[in-house]
Amino acid sequence: IIGRSVDILIEPGQFKVIGSLEDAGMKVETFIHDVQALVDGQKAYNTKPNAFGADPYFNNYHPYDEVLQYVEGLAAKYPHLATTITIGKSYQGRDLRVLVIGANKTTTPVGAWYDGGLHAREWITTPTVLYMTAKLLENYGTDPEVTRLLDGMIIHVLPVHNPDGVVYTWGGDRMWRKTRAPNSGSSCVGTDPNRNWDFHWGGAGSSSNPCSDSYMGPKAFSSIEVETVAYYIKAQGNIRGYINFHSYSQLWMSPWGYTSDLPPDFKKQDGLSAAATAALKTLYGTTYQHGSIATTIYPAAGSSADWCYGVANVLYSYGVELRDTGRYGFLLPPEQIIPSGEETYLALKVFLQRTLDNV
Repeated sequence: IIGRSVDILIEPGQFKVIGSLEDAGMKVETFIHDVQALVDGQKAYNTKPNAFGADPYFNNYHPYDEVLQYVEGLAAKYPHLATTITIGKSYQGRDLRVLVIGANKTTTPVGAWYDGGLHAREWITTPTVLYMTAKLLENYGTDPEVTRLLDGMIIHVLPVHNPDGVVYTWGGDRMWRKTRAPNSGSSCVGTDPNRNWDFHWGGAGSSSNPCSDSYMGPKAFSSIEVETVAYYIKAQGNIRGYINFHSYSQLWMSPWGYTSDLPPDFKKQDGLSAAATAALKTLYGTTYQHGSIATTIYPAAGSSADWCYGVANVLYSYGVELRDTGRYGFLLPPEQIIPSGEETYLALKVFLQRTLDNV
């Protein structure tokens, strides 16, 4: 997009690229001198206590198996509020584990959903999702607003939407984005799970090239992870709020992604975006932009937010890009996990309040 910055990852010894860009009149700033060193550092555990009580969990990023252990731990700690269910399996057979929270899980007519880990390299999304969920559970009974939310809603949380891809970032390519299912007729693996939803599939911002990071797949819902979540959301019949957390860029975005035209509910959707980002900013001053997906970041057909609004009739449907704006990008240091969780929690409460009150 003209007028916006572009992040480029180059191999060692390819610094002539910088000179070429400067010769072309572009301003170049080096953010990370050694990407591999940063990657290695994020896998080294810090076990000291942190601001989240005495629990050091949020000092670090955690592999998939440890995420599941934490999810099960939350359900065990708050059995009156939380249960876990496996809604399906990934292509490689890993659980799609959902944490369902609410005080009245059998009678509540209002549902909400949020998830992380759809794009594998976006590590900050999963601990942010878990931090916020833990705070909701912890504050029930003491925070009147949280108590009202969990009394009046069923909230479905999927911390790792693309487990095969996430596992691959831990043992293979840290910058991997897609799923890990093979593609017929190509040596390139994986589909972009946020271009594979069955609503205006194959449109702007998606690629038919299996080697592209934005590969849309051979058909809509070809990714089992995507199809499973879509089926689950639609089957509930009461989901009125949806957030698909991504990183990075600090954006809170609503439909549409497939076109720059605005949907009929945009004013109401963007009003929630404005309120949520204003609440988020109050803690650390972190600024988010908001608007429709296509006009705020880029066109992206076949996205989860478009499908949830356009097919599943989820009014408050969003794609949210978490910290930062490029200084670290996908390699956000673990020291920022708790601040990300704290500030986004304030926005999440606004989202849940609007979702409940609208119904």
